[in-house]
This record gives sequence, structure tokens and C-alpha cells, in this order.
Amino acid sequence: MIKQKFLVHFGSNFIIQILTMIAGLVVARVAGPQVVGVISYGTAYVGIWLFITGTFGSGHIKLISEGQDIGRCIKVYSRIFYCSLILYFITVSGFFIIQKYVLRVGFESKTQEIVVILSLLIAVLSKYYEYNNTTFTATMEQAKANLPDLIKGIAWQISRIVVVIVGFRAIGLTAWNAIITLLFIPLVWKLLKKYPGTVWDQQLFRKYVSYAIPIFLIVVIDSIIHYSDKLLLAHFTNATELGYFSAANTIGGMITLASSSIGFIFFPLFSSLIAKKKWEVVRQKIIQYQELLSLFVFPLVCAVILISKPLLTTVLGAKYGPSVVPFMIIALASYVILVGMPYGNIISGAGLFYLGVRINLIKLAVFIPSIVFFVSPKFLNLGAVGVAMNLLIVNISYNYFYLFYARQISGYSFFHGRNIARYVLASVVAMVFYERHNILANWFSLWWIVAVPAYLSIVYGVMWIFGLMKKEYIKNIMEIVSPRKILNYVKNELGN
Repeated sequence: MIKQKFLVHFGSNFIIQILTMIAGLVVARVAGPQVVGVISYGTAYVGIWLFITGTFGSGHIKLISEGQDIGRCIKVYSRIFYCSLILYFITVSGFFIIQKYVLRVGFESKTQEIVVILSLLIAVLSKYYEYNNTTFTATMEQAKANLPDLIKGIAWQISRIVVVIVGFRAIGLTAWNAIITLLFIPLVWKLLKKYPGTVWDQQLFRKYVSYAIPIFLIVVIDSIIHYSDKLLLAHFTNATELGYFSAANTIGGMITLASSSIGFIFFPLFSSLIAKKKWEVVRQKIIQYQELLSLFVFPLVCAVILISKPLLTTVLGAKYGPSVVPFMIIALASYVILVGMPYGNIISGAGLFYLGVRINLIKLAVFIPSIVFFVSPKFLNLGAVGVAMNLLIVNISYNYFYLFYARQISGYSFFHGRNIARYVLASVVAMVFYERHNILANWFSLWWIVAVPAYLSIVYGVMWIFGLMKKEYIKNIMEIVSPRKILNYVKNELGN
């Protein structure tokens, strides 16, 4: 059942991400990097304050997964949710007013200013979808958790292609996003009727607050790191350079969707297992997960990096040539997140949120000098490439500490010799392939389409020879992606 829950979350996010990538490519190609940069700036401007509303979700998941009364949890969480949403709106609006009318620090354009205002509206409306996702993730009802996001995501991604082709740009796209987000909120309310709030519980509220204090610090740091790099890039350069990075991130960041799926499943699962002291089961789940990554995900990431230049310039156009190197780095940085995700879930699942704060402070300590060094004109001034390099370094540093503390907490080692051998093999073949790809390029211009299956065939062929790929691995992956089992799970859940 865990496999099906993961596939439902991953599958729905994968559909949305594919549509997002396609729509993003169309928007980037038709509208240009300047429009993409303006929209990205608006999202970052309001997103950096989202820590105000993201403080209590992890506690909500943990308390419900531990067996607390769900009706009381809903009552407490809903009141906290609305209070934090009002505070968020007031804070962002106040900062906007102070910047414009008190400090008199203007925006790059009037369009950028309007996009910021519309982005705030979208951020407020989107929190209802997050409320739904958090609640049903806590109960491990993954189909209900993902349904509103899936329907809204499909509608938005398909319709924004039409909107940009018709001729609308930054303001029109952002306004339409707000309309689509508002349109499906009634579906969220309908699903949440299954778990109505009962009575206010002051003791439960104290538990939410006790979890919220360290989580608040974690979310603040995450918001600063996630959004300030884009704001700094726009500050040191311009919206066009930010557009290059955003376009690269549209494709390269796809890998992170799997990490979010893993996190949503592992957090409540590990929380339950750790509470029962079932550490060996936790270790087995992580070993299986890492085996899946080394066998199927990492070789695919290497293959995509190999063809990054013709891939981006073909789908986006030659004007996005500056996005190629950032794309390669972002793809690798995203994979690093994927590898480290379960170790972070061990820490949160064990309720060690203050340890999470310590790790995130280390992350921030790495981020600040790194982003300045790579992006500032006083140092390397690398623009979009610098932001991507910063992302890679930050991800490596904090994932190392996740793994270090996860081993201390559990007393188990999570490394497996076969997995390390697979990483080495796939990397060596990728480097040799990259050095010799001109042989294919000289034969025909569309060499990169053939390069991916050629590279994967070589990797899996060598793995098979050395016993690193077996029939049982293929059988396991086929079982995981079985459409029949996934459909049965969705039908059973939505029927309840």
C-alpha cells in the first residue's frame, strides 16, 4: 500500500510537472525571458514571507499520525490556519506599502508592481490547497490529498498556454492564475467535510505551539534561502537573467517533485514507525529507496545532463543558450535533495525539530557567503550560473548533516556497497560518453535523441555484467508502477 500511496502522490505531481514544463517552455519561448523573470520575481517577493503560514503543518501531520483525535486537531489547526493567513496578508501588504510609499524604493516597472499584488492574492488562495494536502497527508489518504492540486494544476497549465498564445504577458498570466486558483477551492471544502472540527483543545493547542517554535525557525530559513537567491539575482543583474535561471529550473527542477513525494509519504510513516521503535523497518525502507535511485533515477539524470545543450536550445530557442549551464547544475543539485530526503524525515519523524533548526542554521551559514561570492559583481558575478552553483553547494552541505545525524539517532548505517558501485559506474560511463559524443554529433544533427537510449543501454549492460542489475529489480519496479494496483487504491480511498 505504501508503494501505491507514493505512486499516487508522485504520479499526480509528475503529471502536473510535465504539464508545467511544457507550458513553461511555451511561455518562455513565446513571451521571452523578461516576462518569465517578472513573474518569477513576483512569486519570490510574496513567497519569502510564506514562513508565516507554514509553521504548523508539520505538527499537524505528526500529531494526527501519532493517533491524536482528528476532530480536535482539525478544530485547533483550522483556527491557527486562518489567523496565520490574515497575518501573512497584512505583513506582505504592509511591507509593500512601506517599500513604495515610505522608503520610496521603486520596482523595475509598473508591470512588476502589479504582478506582485496579484501574486499575493494567488499565495493566499493557494494556502487552502495546502491545508487540504496537509490534513489528508496526515491521515495517509493520498488520493484526497492530491486531487484538488491535480485538477487545478491541469486546468492552469493547459489554459496558460492558450493565454500566452492569445497575447497576454506577465499581468494577464498572473491574473488568470488567480482566477483558476479560486475556481477549485469549493472542491477543497467538499473533501474536508469528511473531517469536521469538533471542540477546541487547549492542551492540544500547546502541542501545536511546542512543535511550531522550531518549525517556524526552519521555515523562515527555508523561505530566505528559497526566494532570496532569486531576488538577489534580479537585484545584481536584471529580470532577464532571472528568466534564464527560471527557465533552466523549469526543467532541471523536475527531479525535486520526486523528493516532495517521498517526503510526504516518509514523514508520517517514519513518525509512526519511530514511535513504535521499529528502526530496522525504517532502515529497510531507506535501503530500498536508495536502490531505486541508484538503479533508475541517477542514470536518467546523467543522460539528461549529457544532452542539456541541444535539449534546451531546441525546446526554448537559441536565445536561452545562457540557461544551459545553470540547467546542468540544477539537475544535479535537485538529485542531491532526492538522495537526502529520507534522512531529513528521520529527524522530523523522531520529533527532533530543534535539531532540524540547527541543521538549517548551518545551511543558512553556507548560503549567505556562497550566494554573495557567486552572484555579487564584487566577486565572481556569475549571474544565473552562480545561483545554480550556490544551490548545489547548499544542498550538499545540509544533506551531509541530515545523514550524519540520522546515523547517530538510529544507530544504523544506510550505505550499501552495490549502490555506491552503481553511482561510480554511471558517472564514469557519462564522462566517457560526454568526451566522445562528438562522434554521434558528426553523424547527424539530432544525435541527442539517440544519445539517451544509447547511454542507458551501455550503463545497464555493464551493470548486468557485474551483477548490479538483476531481473528481480525490474520486477519490483514493474510492481510499483502497476496501473491496476494504483487504480484499486484510489477507488478504495475515494469510496470511503
